[in-house]
Amino acid sequence: MFRNYFKVAIRHLQRHKFITVINISGLAVGMACCMLIVLYVRDELSFDKFHPHADHLYRVTTSSTRGSSNTTEHDAATQFPIGPNLKKDISGIKEAVRIYAPDNTLFTVGDKKIWDAHTGYADAPFFQVFNFPLLEGNPATVLKEPYSIVLTESAAKRYFGNEPAMGKMIKVGNDYSCTVTGIAKDFPANTDLRLTMIQSYATLITQNLKTDNRLEQQWFLFGNNVTYVQLEEHQTPAHLTKALNTFVSTHIGGILKRLNIQFSLELQPVGNVHLHPQGDKGVDNSPMIWLYIAIAAFLILIACINFMNLTTARAQERAKEVGLRKVLGAERKSLILQFLTESLVISIASFLLAIVLVVALLPTFNTITGKELHLLSFADAFLYTSILLLVLGVGLIAGSYPALYLSGLIPVRVLKGNFITSGSRVLVRQGLVVAQFAVAVALIISTVVVFSQLRYWQTKNLGFDKEHLVNVYVSNNSKAALLKTSFLNLSGVKHASMHNFLMGSGVFSNNPVMREGAEDKDGFVAGIIQSDFDLLKTTGIKLVSGRDFNPALATDSSDAFIINQAAARQLGYKDDAVGKRIEWRPGYMSRHGTIVGVVEDFNLRSLQLPVEPIIYLVRSEEVGIITLRLAPGDHKALMKRVEETWNSIIPETPFNFSFVENDIQQQYASERTLGKLFGIFSGLAIFIACMGLLGLSMLIARQRTKEIGIRKVLGASVANISLLLSKDFLKLVLIGICIASPIAWYGMEKWLQHFAFRIHVEWWVFVLTAAVVTVIALCTISLQSIRSALINPVKSLRSE
Repeated sequence: MFRNYFKVAIRHLQRHKFITVINISGLAVGMACCMLIVLYVRDELSFDKFHPHADHLYRVTTSSTRGSSNTTEHDAATQFPIGPNLKKDISGIKEAVRIYAPDNTLFTVGDKKIWDAHTGYADAPFFQVFNFPLLEGNPATVLKEPYSIVLTESAAKRYFGNEPAMGKMIKVGNDYSCTVTGIAKDFPANTDLRLTMIQSYATLITQNLKTDNRLEQQWFLFGNNVTYVQLEEHQTPAHLTKALNTFVSTHIGGILKRLNIQFSLELQPVGNVHLHPQGDKGVDNSPMIWLYIAIAAFLILIACINFMNLTTARAQERAKEVGLRKVLGAERKSLILQFLTESLVISIASFLLAIVLVVALLPTFNTITGKELHLLSFADAFLYTSILLLVLGVGLIAGSYPALYLSGLIPVRVLKGNFITSGSRVLVRQGLVVAQFAVAVALIISTVVVFSQLRYWQTKNLGFDKEHLVNVYVSNNSKAALLKTSFLNLSGVKHASMHNFLMGSGVFSNNPVMREGAEDKDGFVAGIIQSDFDLLKTTGIKLVSGRDFNPALATDSSDAFIINQAAARQLGYKDDAVGKRIEWRPGYMSRHGTIVGVVEDFNLRSLQLPVEPIIYLVRSEEVGIITLRLAPGDHKALMKRVEETWNSIIPETPFNFSFVENDIQQQYASERTLGKLFGIFSGLAIFIACMGLLGLSMLIARQRTKEIGIRKVLGASVANISLLLSKDFLKLVLIGICIASPIAWYGMEKWLQHFAFRIHVEWWVFVLTAAVVTVIALCTISLQSIRSALINPVKSLRSE
């Protein structure tokens, strides 16, 4: 029986090749997009859920509110002493691991000198708490002693080639050497702990003790330090809330009272970290996951709508077939099975084509998303099951309405020639067309808004001149001043400045600042820039009042500050900040000074975030970066000469630099990915919808062949007939535009609210989208309308 259903389905599909091609290609594109999105979403949701103790593994996050502020800040950075003291003080915590990630670090083995960005320090239980298997070494001891380091497979090969790395020495920066105590498998792609070089935390503690910096006594020093805890069985964060509050009160209560800060520690499940980078109450990226899922569902739905529309539009052609089958004894059940078989055949053919499309597109998709996705893994039963359900689901959904509708036709009326498509059926078909274009229009509007926001970020005045700026990484090298002078001697280098922050990425040192003599509670946390005298001249940061630092004035290097407008507002000054006395209190010292200048607010962080208060002082003890201002011209050749100068002074250290403009662009990588994906999916949505519109217009024109012939005989022009056939479809497209526009506006306004610096959705976005979609739809319909209008009326009327 099923064999006959299959044979009849194949014959029918072969007889109507054009409609079959439209159905298969539309469904294939929808399935391919759905499969790519499923792979992406599944990867995003899998981050760090592979650890054996994932159900009991939490990251410690912080929430803080200053004074009477209504704004609560959430962060993943924790104080250095938090980890070991949590384990010691709270019985429900089985283990604690701190991970400190510094900036680019220089590693040296023999003649190999490599800057590595994926490096960190970790407490001894790191390889016992996290599931990162060791190929060599004991998980309990590899990070126990000071000056121990664990390399991943790829890092060991990078530094030692094919030679054994265990027990070898590797130099860190220009300071000390570590012994390789373990080799780990390369960390998987779906973890946020993408480390290749892990030093023992004891190394960090020991090194800081050499300068009398006792990290484990700094109860309000955060740095880029995160803490993970493993809870005992049957313990939950809710059980430990009171203990965490007591812990904060015991160890940090005095500092919090002085600074007038409300502060709490919270536990975030490790599986939530990727989508909530600042903690569960901070930035939430999970709505984007649901948005991608919705896009996948909509694309499949659009393709299914095409199938249902084209099938029901052909109801008149297949009505006599249904009537004859029923007269010959066919039951409604068998008719439903016949139509569902046709639908499943189309679905399977579409699936096979979709697999080909995914294989072809996956490398490009990985490039756009920055992922390492693979279509199939033999161990991946879940994905196999999902794909099978997708094929069956699409086949049944797409074929269900046509099957139920066509199988319900009354044979007597059909065979008498009285079959007329009812108004309700036409309304359903029209509603489906409207839904298709509403989805496509919403995606196009969203794409335009995303790219408009990106363009706004790219072109906004940041408060400094980002063009022709280069960051050269010197990592506290004692020859930094000599390097700066030598760079300035090169033709093409206009200015240079040494400092401790990263132009284009933000300030890493944040400390309390207040009016001179004020209590701690009246202060605020500001970003601290420590630099030489040439920062403003090099970066182009504008003064609004006062003056720049002057090397001729001895007090400027010890008793002066420049602040930005945000800091002036925090201090309570309007236009009278210059000449006022303030204090910088980093904790281990206090520096007093006079405000000699106020600069415009400038954006060193992402434009997603507001401008932070900044205090700039002359202090070159902790220089990490030299920023160069280059003259316009051949920057590639100029940077080659800069590198040669570097190698002539410190040949033992590799040259490492980046253009500030590129660093800024890197901050918006996720938004660019979103824009590209929206653009691709909106284009595909329009493609699928227009494919259906083309097929539908062809079938409607075929049903009205005799009407068209009569109108031509009576003198109707090609333009009149084309307009007649097009106007009903254009009405549906315009209705879809009207429905989608307010929905897209609301969704994009909600998305834009996450950013401190944002555009507003302009009216022209909707007008442009409506015009583009209307033109595309009109062109699609006109292909068939004009063709039908050009047919010789003799051919269409000869049977009358």
